[in-house]
Amino acid sequence: MTTAPRTNEVLHETANDFRALGDAVKHDLNDLRQEARVRIDTYTQKVKEDANQNLGQLREYTVQNPMRALGYAALGGMFFGLFLRR
Repeated sequence: MTTAPRTNEVLHETANDFRALGDAVKHDLNDLRQEARVRIDTYTQKVKEDANQNLGQLREYTVQNPMRALGYAALGGMFFGLFLRR
């Protein structure tokens, strides 16, 4: 009857090991989630900045070349309309 207490002790240790492993996995997943959030926020900010810069360049071009910009817009609208027709 000396094996039952040892078996209970091993089972208890194993359960504690699994609990600790689960806590470690939870911690690692939280770290990964936080890192992903930071990376996504950084990338989103860069995309916003690039889009604003491109929009500013487009506005500047349009102000400097209004007739050419109007022609490009009309041509683009025509191709877009043809594309939607199909």
